[in-house]
Amino acid sequence: MQENRQEQQADEKKESSKGFFLILVISISILILAGLGFLGRMWYRDYAGEKSGKGVEEFITESTSSLESTTALLVDNPVDFKSLQAKNEDLYAWIKVPGTRINYPIAQGNDDEFYLHHDYLKNYLFAGTIYTEMCNAKDFSDPITLVYGHNMYRSEGTMFTTLHNFEDPKFFEKHKTFTVYTPGHILTYKVFSAFKYDNRHIMNSFDFSFEKDLKAFQEEMLNPHSTLKNVRSGVTLNQDSKVVVLSTCFSGDKSVRFLVCGVLEKDELTR
Repeated sequence: MQENRQEQQADEKKESSKGFFLILVISISILILAGLGFLGRMWYRDYAGEKSGKGVEEFITESTSSLESTTALLVDNPVDFKSLQAKNEDLYAWIKVPGTRINYPIAQGNDDEFYLHHDYLKNYLFAGTIYTEMCNAKDFSDPITLVYGHNMYRSEGTMFTTLHNFEDPKFFEKHKTFTVYTPGHILTYKVFSAFKYDNRHIMNSFDFSFEKDLKAFQEEMLNPHSTLKNVRSGVTLNQDSKVVVLSTCFSGDKSVRFLVCGVLEKDELTR
């Protein structure tokens, strides 16, 4: 009788172990499939962004920007804005950042959230389009202009993903400028800081028409409080400075943003 009971208990333990093992295998399989599904979605989103990005390459050629004074001659504009705006009238500028994959048109429409998830042809695209909000003038005459772009999956590095290259001190030191093209102008900006910042809406948090707010944010850009920062020495800002701030997020952390700040260094008139 005792032996039968022991055998029964042993069988029950075996069955319990088999059940536990089966549950473990199923759980691990679900986690693997979920992980693969997540990576697949990230890959597809970035692939779609990459495909969309290649579609705009026809509108820009190599820059023939002159180093001469803008009063001496007009230079060629590498962006065919006439053809670009025939596709979408919201595309009013173009940004190119050397050392990164950032070489895209900039949009501004009548809905500040539209280009978060729409491409340059106004089709749905998770990666969106590089854009500014309606609070900023389209001629980059504001003291602070915010340009937004998504941080996508790093395998392809579309949109503003490679803006994070400026986290590297050596990259920051070597790459000192970026360029914004508009109809009639080539605007060259000197990169003077790159740093982690909180996720506040900067244009709503400061009123840059007030000297106090402008000075406060200028001081933050020149001397960021963040531990993650790179700053170029010898740069000063005043009320006449025209700064473009490139903004993107960090993967997995919605509470912070990465900002790259450039001050207008040269304005060339184009044909």
